[in-house]
Formats: sequence, structure tokens, C-alpha cells
Amino acid sequence: MIVKQYGVIYHRVLEKDLEVLRYWRNQSFIRNTMQFKDYITPSMQKQWFHKINDAFNYYFIIEHQGKKVGLINCKDTAPDTRLAEGGIFIWEKSYWGTSIPVFASLTMLQAVFEVFKSGDASVATVAIDNKKALDFNLMLGYEMKEISADGNWAKLYLTREKYNMHCRKFIKAASILHKDDADFKIFGEPNEKQADQINQYLK
Repeated sequence: MIVKQYGVIYHRVLEKDLEVLRYWRNQSFIRNTMQFKDYITPSMQKQWFHKINDAFNYYFIIEHQGKKVGLINCKDTAPDTRLAEGGIFIWEKSYWGTSIPVFASLTMLQAVFEVFKSGDASVATVAIDNKKALDFNLMLGYEMKEISADGNWAKLYLTREKYNMHCRKFIKAASILHKDDADFKIFGEPNEKQADQINQYLK
């Protein structure tokens, strides 16, 4: 499955992508921002992939101008929870602070709240000392609701109401900047690894 919007392409992760992801995920500047900080071996990466390669977890490689720059995900989107847990990391440092992470997040949020209407809220878990990530999520309208028992992690929530209040202005700005490719586009074939809403959309 491939998604396109705002000049950015998102490829759903395949087994052939695992070594690239493993390389970047093991870099200290990425690993140190994660809850799981251990070094990831090839076998661990494959186990992870087989666990998440289903209709409830969506991991995409972010590609811009032919360059793979990061990963974004919406995971554990079981229909009975109506919660979509999101995450993003950009490994190409030249893209830090640019519009690309914003575009990627807006595309994922539009999929959840508008295109497939698969969630009532988006959830993000961020390290308390990761000020850039916290500020980024707060900018999008997320609200800090929970702090872990050890005080190291914050859980932030973005409700549909807050999405409509805070993200609309960013979506409008992105649409003006990319008026020729502002529409959310998805390509692929229906299969059992995708939710019914996505399969129906592709038909």
C-alpha cells in the first residue's frame, strides 16, 4: 500500500525494508528517544515485523524527492478501542524542523479522522525530556493527560474536536502550498493485512 499527499510518499513497510529500518532505529540519536532502548538484532526485527504486519498496525516509510527520510505509524487500531496510537521518527537530520514531519502527521491524522474515520482520538507517548517532540505534538493540538509512574513518559491525546480546532489551519496551509497534490491518495490492492475500510476504499 502506498499513500501520497503534499509531495510526500508513504510506503507501507515490507520485509525487504527491515534492514534499513533496523539500521536507523539502532542509531543512538533515534534509540535514545524510544521506550525500548536495547540494540535490535535481525531476528528481533523480523519478530517485530511479523507481529505488526496485520490489519491493525500501519507503518510507513516516509519518502520525499526520492529519499527515504523516516518512519511514521498508526498502530493497534483495533475497532473496539477507537484509539489510534501514532508515532514518527525522522532519521535524516536535514529534515528536522522542516515541513515534512508536519505533512506526514497531518496525512496520518486525516486518514484516522476523515478518510477512514477509524478513530475518535489519536494517542502519542513521548519522553518528558524530548522537548522538541512534546512541542511538536502540542502544536498539533495534543493534550498531555498522563505521566508514567517513573515520570519519564507523557501520554498525549488528540480528540476529534481538538483535531478540527488545531489541525485545520495546518491542513489549509499545506493545501495552499501543494495545491496540485493536496488530495489524500492511496494505492494498492485489497488484502487481509488491511482493515475493511481500507479495502473498501481501494475497491
